[in-house]
Amino acid sequence: MILIGEKINSTRKSVREAVANKDAAFLQKLARDQAEAGADYLDVNTGAFPEEEAELMEWLVQVVQEAVELPLAIDSANPSALEAGLKVNTNGKPIINSITAEERKFGKVVPLVLQYDASVLALALDDSGISKTVEERFAVAQKLIESLCGEGVAPDKIFLDPLIQPISVQNDFGVIALEIIRCVKQQFPEVKTACGLSNVSFGLPQRAKLNRYFLTMAMAAGLDCAIVDTMDCGLLDAVKASEALLGKDRFCKNYIKAFRESKGR
Repeated sequence: MILIGEKINSTRKSVREAVANKDAAFLQKLARDQAEAGADYLDVNTGAFPEEEAELMEWLVQVVQEAVELPLAIDSANPSALEAGLKVNTNGKPIINSITAEERKFGKVVPLVLQYDASVLALALDDSGISKTVEERFAVAQKLIESLCGEGVAPDKIFLDPLIQPISVQNDFGVIALEIIRCVKQQFPEVKTACGLSNVSFGLPQRAKLNRYFLTMAMAAGLDCAIVDTMDCGLLDAVKASEALLGKDRFCKNYIKAFRESKGR
């Protein structure tokens, strides 16, 4: 299971203030804490500053890379900000977060994916918006995957995001996402699946509990990657337990190691 640490995102008040004040020490500590907790990638986002997003993304990528050696998920809806981060990236192969099937955005982001040999988080979304049924949304996902492959992106560099929406808004949104994950893994086994986990619990109490349970369901459906709070020990326990139960942990070595390390917590 690939875990992307979610915390260096300017939509969070503390991070927005730190980026605005160029508080490198705060952001570097956040990067180190997530790395030490078990993140495989760190998400970096400066979208709260639309006028300065590209400039701040360049600065933020450099600041984070001074603190940790983890690869980054460079997160923006703005292709200029994505390119600014990619130009200064030195921590291995990044993930571009994100691309959609929207014609204008697809055409601007694909060249960056190819130029920088990056992986890409692909959202099951087109110019019509987010489809409401499994069949319609999977058709968008299929078109997006096939278009990326047609442009020369390797299937194993694609992370398809089914777009998890809050179950507080519509009670079957979680089920729809799980079905999209299953469909993608059945039809495109080399393509990875990914999600922003915490979206599922928005507006509900005890969100961490819902996130953990949903993650185990999604892993059983074929989820490969999630953007999560890697400092949530209970969530990491759920990941290790699920990997063992799904036969992805030979002789349960990782589960046993995690159990031993968690004693005394």
